[in-house]
Formats: sequence, C-alpha cells, structure tokens
Amino acid sequence: MVKMRSVMWVAASVAMFGLAGCASAPVSYHTLQGGNEAGSGTSAQPDLRYQIAAVNVPERLNRPDLVLSGSPGKAGKPGGADAGGGQVRADTSVTVLENERWDASLTDALRDALAARLAEAAARPVTPASAREPAQLRLTAQVYRFDASQRGDVDVLVDWRLRRLDIGDEDDASPDAPDGRVLACRYQGRATVPAGNVTAVVGALQQQVVHLADDIVAATRPWLRGSAQSCAQGGQAVQTGPRG
Repeated sequence: MVKMRSVMWVAASVAMFGLAGCASAPVSYHTLQGGNEAGSGTSAQPDLRYQIAAVNVPERLNRPDLVLSGSPGKAGKPGGADAGGGQVRADTSVTVLENERWDASLTDALRDALAARLAEAAARPVTPASAREPAQLRLTAQVYRFDASQRGDVDVLVDWRLRRLDIGDEDDASPDAPDGRVLACRYQGRATVPAGNVTAVVGALQQQVVHLADDIVAATRPWLRGSAQSCAQGGQAVQTGPRG
C-alpha cells in the first residue's frame, strides 16, 4: 500500500510539473490592424467604397502562426564566402512560432486589416461634393511575399487590382473590359527591424498593410479622374498594366 501511494505521488508530481511547463509558455496573439488616426470620426465619410473580393496568400504563410525565414541560430544570414574562401550556403529554413499567432489565419487577418484601413483612408471631411454616392470598387489582391526574417528584414510584394462596379457589366472574369474600368498595380515594401523582436516584426507588417491600403486609395482617385499614371505613389507602388 505504501509503495502504491509512492507511485501515485510520483505520477501526480510529474503531471503537476508537466502542467507547469505548459503554463510557462503562453500563446501571444497579434493583429494586423495597427492603430492609426486617418479619416476616423463622425465628421468624415468615404467617397470610395471597396468590396474585397479576394486576398490570396501563399499556402506556406496562410496559418495563424507567425513564420520567420531563417533559423534562430543563424539569424537568417545570407550566403557568401567564409574565412577560408569556401562558399557558405544561404539559410533557407523557416521557423514557425507556435506561441506567436495572428488572431486569425493570415488570409483573414490581412483581409480584415486591409478593409479597416481602406475605410479609414477613403474617408474625407463632409462637404457638399461628398454627399453623392461613393464610387463602388471591387478589389482583389495577390500576395506573393509577406515575409519577415530572423535577422529583422520585412519584405512585402502584392499585386492588386480594382474594378469599378458602378458602371457597366460587373463580370470580373471578362478579358475584354473597357479601358477605365480596371486598374492593376503592384505594391512593394521593405523594412528593417531589430533581429528577433517579434513585436517589432508585427509592427512593421502592420505598417506595410497601412502603406498598401493608402497606396490603393491614393491611386484610386486619379484613376477615376482618368489619370494614366495613377499607380505611381511615392515609390511604393509600381504599375503592372491592365489585365482582364
């Protein structure tokens, strides 16, 4: 009986230590919706209304866990020559941070953050001219890179496409869309933050979403006025040409 009690006590102790070990690594959740002040409040209303049809994200990133390129030990160092003249292979590994997560899958988190910022950036002070119905626009975004590395590099590449919904046919699959109804652009952004700082990485990615949304809004208004150079916004966006 004494031996049985000893075994039970040991088992209970192991279980308690196991629970304590689990509790020592809490999960932190992050949002892509950064705090900003543009266009909020009752004195502003949008003159542009965006309907997000799709945000396509690479499958390797479309998960709630944050993913950093490079291994922690190598801090994502690129390849090069070593001291002996030999070639050092670039670190192509990735690290999945299971205790650092988005508040949804990356697709949903990015869609929500983009929609929120677009609504804010499209809002303007109320004037007699803004009383008319806002332009109706359908947005699709193809994300090629939404990357951060162990050494602190952030790299974002997104092709985005607008189609007007308030004039003519709304069929987004037509390859023969009239000029003026489709705008296709590319956004590319980079940033550098302290290596290994998850909070800084999240903040940098939040800012990339802000820049992307602001570029979309800044490109939309001249495009609606018929400008041929509507994609070029402060070096952040690069025009890719119309696509059906």
